[in-house]
Amino acid sequence: MQFLWKYIDELVGKGIPPLTMLKLIWLSLADLVPMALPLTVMVAGLMTFGNLSESFELVAMKANGISLLRILRPVFVFMSVLVFSNFLFLNYVIPKANLEFKAMLLDLRKKKPAFNIDPGQFYQQIDRVAIRVGEKEKDNETVRDVLIYQRKQDDSKRLDVIRAEWGTMVVSANKKLLDITLYNGVRYEEMTNVQGYKKNLPFNQMYFDKQKMVIDLSSLDLTFANKKRMATDYRLLNVGQLLLEIDSFHMRMDEHFDKNTGYLSRLIHYSPVFAPVTNIAQNPHFEYFPLKKKEIYENYDSSRWSRMRSLAVSTARGVKGTLDGYASTQVYERKDVALYQSELHKKFAYSFLLMMLFMIAAPLGAIIKKGGIGLPLVISVLLFVVFYAINITGEKMGKELIVPVWFGMWMSTLVLFPVALLITWKAIRDRSLFAGSGKWKFWKKKKA
Repeated sequence: MQFLWKYIDELVGKGIPPLTMLKLIWLSLADLVPMALPLTVMVAGLMTFGNLSESFELVAMKANGISLLRILRPVFVFMSVLVFSNFLFLNYVIPKANLEFKAMLLDLRKKKPAFNIDPGQFYQQIDRVAIRVGEKEKDNETVRDVLIYQRKQDDSKRLDVIRAEWGTMVVSANKKLLDITLYNGVRYEEMTNVQGYKKNLPFNQMYFDKQKMVIDLSSLDLTFANKKRMATDYRLLNVGQLLLEIDSFHMRMDEHFDKNTGYLSRLIHYSPVFAPVTNIAQNPHFEYFPLKKKEIYENYDSSRWSRMRSLAVSTARGVKGTLDGYASTQVYERKDVALYQSELHKKFAYSFLLMMLFMIAAPLGAIIKKGGIGLPLVISVLLFVVFYAINITGEKMGKELIVPVWFGMWMSTLVLFPVALLITWKAIRDRSLFAGSGKWKFWKKKKA
């Protein structure tokens, strides 16, 4: 539904086959898996272990000497397989699906509307052709008061105009050609290839009782996008490609740093302020000498002081402008590489997050002792909202360089990890969620 509401206005009226539309929607669903899977894991963990606890099956297993960790062991193995599978999905399936989705969506956006002429309006979607009809019969083939403008393929300036009383228009079975038969009309041809055309404006005018013509409709077909050019997007790369791009970014940043520091070094050493009275160009064996007096002005003639001040100010402004430009370029490059770094950490963080949420959901289900779909779903949604808010905040802060990229992408995991340890520890020791809290005991006594 989100896909349809977002792109339906760009796809309606273009004669797109239903299978193509379904394929486009199917490819768009790949991005929902990383968001749906954590919620699924939480709901499944809470429902499963909530049911086991509610029916006292966990109590029976513990009474027979089976600890909670041993009960969780087979599910933990399954979750490890799920985490690895999720990483493979994030690393290979999603980039490929997104690339195919973006390429297909771009093709469909460029596709012109299907051939459908409305009476009284010019249809100009066909290259080099504009068609207008006054009326259309009920058979959707017979048209009246036909006017066609057509430019020649060999000369874009040469224009033919055709006017007919009536005719028929039939699209071929493969929708590649438009067969037109016109009756009782006139054809007007400009003779732009004749010498002296601009002076005399010669033309040919031919009347006809019946004329057939075929118009190519290939310009209405899909034009396939260049996938190799689109594949440079950081969201369409796997781990190996991301590492390669990040390494390339660092190499370019090092080159820019060396270039700018070398320029500033030369600018400071050859600054006219510190040059001696003798011109450097006239003295190739020039060497800098130490200033004898503390006041720089006193080392030079007073007639040069004004020129020295203006040169010093202009040199300082030049250095400041160079440093500001380099600083802004460096920030831009760091933000650019942060996108690739965030995508790299995202593939690992989202996979490990499944295990983290399972470590919260399964012990929490054993503690609350409620199965079914009601309470587990409510708790799962609340936990998912917290996780999603922290995750989006950390990702945005990392991309904006407010915090290190790795910290921003792993922020939700770092926040939930202590919570998972605490809940697991309480479940192992058969304690309630708020057991041991002084404030909780005080509240229970006060309520009693």
